[in-house]
Amino acid sequence: MRRVVTILAVGVAFALTVAQPHAAVACKGAGAFKHVGVVTAVDPAALTVTIKDAETGDPVTFSATAEQLRSIKPGDDVMIGFLEKDGKLTAVNIRSS
Repeated sequence: MRRVVTILAVGVAFALTVAQPHAAVACKGAGAFKHVGVVTAVDPAALTVTIKDAETGDPVTFSATAEQLRSIKPGDDVMIGFLEKDGKLTAVNIRSS
């Protein structure tokens, strides 16, 4: 009986993990200097992109190049590799799924 309960618990945990959308991957799971989330705003004039962080739900804004911004739009699931200097986040690469 104990074995059946263990197998069921593992199965349920696996199913819940697989069923989650890509953007729900926690930033800690993505690695150091990476944020995962959904794009909420792209500002080509200010050269910034804002995402809703998948781990915290908070907005996070990054400086980016015009070329990086052309490849994304609000609603896209993204992983952003970044550098932080003087409290400012700068996108090094942006991958959308």
